Amino acid sequence: MAKIHETVAIFAKALEFVMRTAVHRLSVAFASGLGILFLWMLDNNTVTLPFCLSVVAMSASLLFLATRRLAFSVYSAWMLVAALTVVSAIKYRMKGFSLHFFDIVMVAEDTDIVKFLLSSYLHLVAPVLALSAICLVAGVALFRYENPGRTSLLSRGASAMSAALLIPLTFPAEAAVEQRYFYYMYGRHASAFFVSLLDLKFAFAENDLEARLATKPASAPFSGAPDCGAGSRPDIMVVLEESMADPAVFPQIADGPAISRTMAGSEGAMHPLNVETFGGGTWITNLSLMSGLSATDFGWRSPYLTMMLEGRVKGALPEILAHCGYRTAAVLPLNYTFVNEGPFLSSIGFETVLDKDAIGAGFYHLRDDFYFDAASRFIDEHRRTDGRPLFLLVQTMFAHSPYEVRLEPEESVAGEPLSPDRDVAEYLRRMVIARADFAAFAERQRAAAADRGLVIASFGDHQSFATSAYASELAGETALAEPGSIAYRTFFTISDGDGPAALPGLPSDGPLDIAYLGTAILDAAGIPGNDVFADLRELAAHCRGRFFACPDRGRVDDHLRRRMAGGLLNIGSQPGS
Repeated sequence: MAKIHETVAIFAKALEFVMRTAVHRLSVAFASGLGILFLWMLDNNTVTLPFCLSVVAMSASLLFLATRRLAFSVYSAWMLVAALTVVSAIKYRMKGFSLHFFDIVMVAEDTDIVKFLLSSYLHLVAPVLALSAICLVAGVALFRYENPGRTSLLSRGASAMSAALLIPLTFPAEAAVEQRYFYYMYGRHASAFFVSLLDLKFAFAENDLEARLATKPASAPFSGAPDCGAGSRPDIMVVLEESMADPAVFPQIADGPAISRTMAGSEGAMHPLNVETFGGGTWITNLSLMSGLSATDFGWRSPYLTMMLEGRVKGALPEILAHCGYRTAAVLPLNYTFVNEGPFLSSIGFETVLDKDAIGAGFYHLRDDFYFDAASRFIDEHRRTDGRPLFLLVQTMFAHSPYEVRLEPEESVAGEPLSPDRDVAEYLRRMVIARADFAAFAERQRAAAADRGLVIASFGDHQSFATSAYASELAGETALAEPGSIAYRTFFTISDGDGPAALPGLPSDGPLDIAYLGTAILDAAGIPGNDVFADLRELAAHCRGRFFACPDRGRVDDHLRRRMAGGLLNIGSQPGS
């Protein structure tokens, strides 16, 4: 017992020494110096460092105003900024988009996101939670140990006011309103979250896109009336292949062209496709395909559009096909409410949405043949009980990160390892396996639909973080902040019962933007769609396959304005507006 008391006494003395040293002014100054170095390294830009320091000063001064504890206030400010910076850096590496305040709103409202993060990225989430717990314990200990100072309320208030004045004076010029969306793609890990707080005003005020379109004169509104054409109604199946890209676009992958040919298989050419998200955000690409909209047009709202546009888009691809007699259905690998994608899909015309639970997925990362088997069961049941043609969306998951674990370890592909980089090698292996599963599914469906016709399309929703270094080498460190850069290049294929479909409307001199892919699918099926899709066809030709970055941006805005005038699109910032 005496030894226990002695040990406790030694520990208490050591803790007393640590706390006394920590609250010393020199220690606070030294820690702040390390903090400045940390911010300089993590924000990747000396010009934004004053803003980061202003945020720290503001946080510390407010805490000091409330507690009169200087060391506690300074350390707590640094710990808060450091924790947010670490989370932002991790998110950026995985998703190409820094931490935004709305991420916290999404996580708070959607427990499915929390489940997915814990299931897929526990190796990243656990250290962050541990770091947060350590910071919390350290903060409480500092608060309890440090005695309140005697600085007057007036002086503390003046310090807080001075720090507050520094915020607008040091605000990064590159985060101006019209550019701020791309700021979150520059890798400004320390400042991005605090910059994003300015976007709060757009929950109550007009956004840039709304303001610009409001200045355009009223155009002839689109009616959205369906035009189903006079031909037959083939089944249409669209496969969204998670995290898939064309290896041939990266010269750093030695066997890229050969791997690409293997992936293409009998589907023919892998046509170049421009998407608008990197490393994650599958729902962003899917929304653009189904709606014929550019998510980038909506700026910082891009990752959250499935929430913000629910019930606000009319005349979308599934709705038009439903009017043309199709049964519309989707097979999702995640829960119906995940990022609100299920409710959004239902709002734009999907009659049936089968989510993770409905298809019996035990966890998130399954081989693609699992999702194709689930789709095949649904197709068989549909053909037994329903005479309508089918429009089916199937989302897969096998190529999704992380890549530390070899999924389906017994499954080998020719030429392994496909890269000296372990993550890239696993990523490429999964893509090859996934495309083999798709080829088998496509062949089965072509055989089963021989008497009714079939159009089957596939596309990559975004690249994986595994290719981020390659994209940066080819397009520079700002590749993610440049729409249309190689970082946003994936592929699509469209075939019918006779092989690769003829698509004369595709641009011959570059990739097709995702907003136009729906028109290519309708063309392959011989269905005009409606006047919105008719105009999208003309727009694709006029803009050489580009939407957001169309050289004649006024023509794109006119298209959007005509949708709004016809009641087919509501982009107001207020629900129900």
